[in-house]
Amino acid sequence: MRSLVIVALSALGFAQKPAAKQTDAYDVLLHSKSLADQRTALEVVLRQPEIYTPRIQQTLREYPQLLRRDRIAANRAVYLSALLRDPSFPPLLVKTLASPNVLDECAYACPVVFALTVHASFAGWKLPSNLDSQLTTVNDLQSSIRNVSRLSLKVEPLDAVVQGPALEKHRKEVEGRTEEELIQLAGPTSASIDIRLFAAYRLETMITNSKNRVDLYLLALNEVLDGSGEYRDAVYQAIYRAELAKMRSKSDTLAN
Repeated sequence: MRSLVIVALSALGFAQKPAAKQTDAYDVLLHSKSLADQRTALEVVLRQPEIYTPRIQQTLREYPQLLRRDRIAANRAVYLSALLRDPSFPPLLVKTLASPNVLDECAYACPVVFALTVHASFAGWKLPSNLDSQLTTVNDLQSSIRNVSRLSLKVEPLDAVVQGPALEKHRKEVEGRTEEELIQLAGPTSASIDIRLFAAYRLETMITNSKNRVDLYLLALNEVLDGSGEYRDAVYQAIYRAELAKMRSKSDTLAN
């Protein structure tokens, strides 16, 4: 059960680079503040992922260092690697698990653990047997993969993940909303960090299909950082549910 203390680091989690007239799709995805521009750029990348795979590979190699220079771009590249799912990405991500910078980033919900969980749970990647079990990142990864293997698509009440006065304050703002409405409320155009967080909580408890899967990844790209990674974790859980629904739908199609 999540605690009720929400400590926002800033109105937007952390400062982003100023908007610029960017035309390169990968640069837009890593640096733009415009959700519309990101969505357009993502469509370009998804149409021809092979063009952008080498650049993502290079960013993943630099991830521990890039965390210090450009945290947003570093983590956005990791989220893209989970969405595009090239088999070359997991070995590069695994190499970062012992980095002090990555261990600091992964004190709570962790982009690298999330991405590797997606690769392991939905893309056939096998967790290496020689990982250092003393690392918190490795333990978290093993736990995350186990949890996803037990994941259900059963719709749960908000009370299943959060309780208390803060929930009662915001319950009416998020309950009864459609997925699309909640994604908008959880996104960067929402006026309130609290609303973003509670909309993410609701998405975590109600996703049963994959129709908005890409938009959920865009929430990750535009994450808010709170004191204990609650927003990240809620978005991750929503994505896992969407990925599971997609995988089950594909299995059903093949069976028929």
